[in-house]
Amino acid sequence: MRRLLRSLRTEPSSFFLHVDRKSDTCVFEQIADELRDIPNVQFLKRHACYWGGFGHVAATLEGINVLSHSRSDFDYAVLLTGQDYPIKSPSQIAAFFQEHQGKLFLDNFSLPSDEWTNGGMDRVRFWYLRLFQRPVRFPPAPSPLPRRTPPKGLKLFGGSSYWCLTRECVEYVSQFVSERHNVVRYFRYVDVPDELFFQTIVMNSPFRDAVINDNLRYIDWKDPDAGSPAVLTKADFPALATSSKLFARKFDIGVDARVLDLIDEELLAAS
Repeated sequence: MRRLLRSLRTEPSSFFLHVDRKSDTCVFEQIADELRDIPNVQFLKRHACYWGGFGHVAATLEGINVLSHSRSDFDYAVLLTGQDYPIKSPSQIAAFFQEHQGKLFLDNFSLPSDEWTNGGMDRVRFWYLRLFQRPVRFPPAPSPLPRRTPPKGLKLFGGSSYWCLTRECVEYVSQFVSERHNVVRYFRYVDVPDELFFQTIVMNSPFRDAVINDNLRYIDWKDPDAGSPAVLTKADFPALATSSKLFARKFDIGVDARVLDLIDEELLAAS
């Protein structure tokens, strides 16, 4: 985490950091200690984040709410994970957003979509609950019970969990969730809501015409049937070096730390 923040640090940048509540206290304290000398770092209230659960959305909304009510003077908010890393320097990233001022970057598609099994509709038509921290669908198929319908007036959208939003859009989302509790309740019980929640809100908002369908990440799905993208290694560096994207994912220093060294030396320092 320290390496990621240092790679992005500029004087006007602020970082709002969420550490999964499932992580041991000693892990949280170690992270906090490692980041003590990096300015403008604020730790958020911690939420338990289980894959496919609402915790990821709750943690992101925590950041959005704090950011919206902070004194931070920002133009863009970028959602990153600990397995992301920039492949452009801070000055290049700033220049990109200046050039595209007012545009939002959000991977999205309307549902039903060929991108997902059964058009993605199974994710939203059933109740997804957690029993002893395990996901359970209700009612189980097949069933004569009625299926869920989205809140009135909302068309459903899906896409990648990661985005880059303008300050105005971030403030809009913060205000929206404070007023539309029924929408939050609805998404609390869908499957993998972090791939639906923000797309649906933004694409039904006045900001939809400013959206560019791109999350600005280099991601390699070497195995399209895998449940997650490939871990990038030094063998991927040539592709990273020629990519027009701002960020890449995912990285794992336990698998290959050298690729991050190459990015630092050849892409970030050189810029």
